[in-house]
Amino acid sequence: MEDILKRIILENQERIEQKQLIPRYLKLPKIEQISIITGLRRSGKTSLLYNETNRYLKEDVLFLDFEDERLVMLNTLSSYDCIIDSYKRLFENRKPILFFDEIQGLKNWHLYVKRLYTQGYKIYLTGSNSDLITRDISTYISGRGIEFEILPFSFSEYLQLKGKKIRENERYTKIPQILNLFDDYLINGGLPEIIRSEDKMLSIRSIFDLLFYKDLIVRFKCSEYGVKLVISKLVENVGKTFSLNKLHNKLKPIYDISKPTTIHYVNILEKPYLIQTVFQYRRSFVQRESERKVYFMDNSFITMNSIGPDLGKLLENLVFIELKRRQKELYYHKTTKGFETDFVVPKEKEAFQVSYSLKDVETREREIRALISTMNELDFKHGTILTYNEEEILSISGFDIKVIPVWKWLLDNKQ
Repeated sequence: MEDILKRIILENQERIEQKQLIPRYLKLPKIEQISIITGLRRSGKTSLLYNETNRYLKEDVLFLDFEDERLVMLNTLSSYDCIIDSYKRLFENRKPILFFDEIQGLKNWHLYVKRLYTQGYKIYLTGSNSDLITRDISTYISGRGIEFEILPFSFSEYLQLKGKKIRENERYTKIPQILNLFDDYLINGGLPEIIRSEDKMLSIRSIFDLLFYKDLIVRFKCSEYGVKLVISKLVENVGKTFSLNKLHNKLKPIYDISKPTTIHYVNILEKPYLIQTVFQYRRSFVQRESERKVYFMDNSFITMNSIGPDLGKLLENLVFIELKRRQKELYYHKTTKGFETDFVVPKEKEAFQVSYSLKDVETREREIRALISTMNELDFKHGTILTYNEEEILSISGFDIKVIPVWKWLLDNKQ
């Protein structure tokens, strides 16, 4: 095992030195605690680790990916001391900085990491299972680790990966070219492997199948057909409010599934960061929990599970991902008169409505009415309507509303 570890350590040091990486929107602060990076598979956690290794000399980096099949044998050992011992055989007088990728692949990892931390090692971890990682953080290494969630590539990062640079004046002179790029990002999402791929649907399916079978079916031992059916129904409901009771009632005539199983399947989809729930902005717990919205953590999964692209649905899902990237505490809001606003950020008094187009008179009136009603009830002064490619400034009944294309709003993000 020691020879294998030494080989992997040296291979990874060489690989890191040769990597040419896109700087990510998430910058990890220098902290004494363990840095724990979580998020969707293939969203760039490993690349973020690689970026962090640039802070240190190559010889000081001990980088292991616990989904490397050569490391499976570690789980049969009574101790993991051979990891540090193997490094010391190579670099006797150095103390390594530890980068452990996909740490959930190491059995009882929390006990080993806790011991290393008490010995004074600087440690970076990544993980792709929120339930496993968060539970072990709170139970075993509470106070010793800080968790950072990374999301798929932003539109700016997408453009960097594609080798495209959009100057300020080109936002006015090259709109058709920008929209061509944005359409690809909107439909196929922000996972770097898919962005690079020539056969995007094949890459999307490959990533989805890995997540679906490894992180859901195998781990939770649940019905493949049942989980796929729940995913399909949630795709249909992106941007729409629903209750778990109504979801179960829709599934029941198609598949013999109990209500507890329906709830369980919805809940486990959050574990590998496939979906995330947004609740209604209400003080009452019962009111808040009675209905919800669900969004997917990358647009590619909506595209793959849809018959044809629903651009309005994809646009709203993209806005959700970006607001999460900007670390907003999100809710949706339904007024006392039943008007609904897609997203509210109470802490910053921001309200967002997403509409593919406002050209239809009824749609325009509905979206503006709902936004003003929400701002009035929540005492917000400013609101934003995000569209595909329409822009204007509105001042109505003492409220300021900015209408802006989503692609421009994404590029305006200074993070």
